[in-house]
Amino acid sequence: MTPPSLALALAPAPGPAAPRRRVATREQVLMFRLDPRRAVGEDDICCLVCGQILRQLTNTHLRAHGITADEYKRGFGYNRRRPLMCGTLWRLYAVRAVRVGLASRIRSRPILTKPELRRRGGTRAISLEERLTRRDAQSRGRGALVVDLDPIVGD
Repeated sequence: MTPPSLALALAPAPGPAAPRRRVATREQVLMFRLDPRRAVGEDDICCLVCGQILRQLTNTHLRAHGITADEYKRGFGYNRRRPLMCGTLWRLYAVRAVRVGLASRIRSRPILTKPELRRRGGTRAISLEERLTRRDAQSRGRGALVVDLDPIVGD
């Protein structure tokens, strides 16, 4: 038998119940898969595998699906450098990085130390996210262009 103090130490701490998991509807997940940029919001991000809504897609969460962050980004068309976190959290981390001087702690830049990277000239695969963003920018530009080029019709 355990002493009462040990039994209290092993008992779960009283307090609020764990928050319920938020999950997107099937239709929302399908819509997000068509345009993965919409899955990343200001305050949350939707996992395109299970539909769970989180602040950040961690390696632990992705490992539960049997994939890595790189595989997730490639599979759903995200840019390689896209952070898998909501906008609020991303800004918090950016401010913290500036405050602690993270950039000054980086010892080498691969583009400077590896000539083969310079020879490639920035060639890379274009992701779905980038194609969609370019298409949106072009359509906005064309709309403005059509308005600007409309002839003025007189009497």
